[in-house]
Amino acid sequence: MRSRRGFTLLEVLIALGVFAIAATGLTMALQALVDGALIARQRMAARHIIESQLALAYANPIKEGVREIDPDTNAGIHVVETMEPAELTDTNGLTIPGLWTLRIEARWENSMEEAEVLVFRP
Repeated sequence: MRSRRGFTLLEVLIALGVFAIAATGLTMALQALVDGALIARQRMAARHIIESQLALAYANPIKEGVREIDPDTNAGIHVVETMEPAELTDTNGLTIPGLWTLRIEARWENSMEEAEVLVFRP
């Protein structure tokens, strides 16, 4: 009888195949995790910019129209502020004067975040 001191070539190849499949699955899972974290970070940055622009718009409101912020100066996020009269009516059907809709959109790559508030400007 021959004593077994090591692994046969077939056993080593099977073990390497199992390891390769497991490593590939782990790599794909880690890549999905990193992609998700990057998207969450971009959304958080966009949300922060929108909140900052809302505060700025309250302090220094734009006139009727559109104001844009270039993505080159804004961490790659393109911001568009739009101020238009709000078309709201009271219970009698009359338009409420002095109400404006402020809309702020933050766009990057293939995503967008937005916020919309009413501003009273008599």
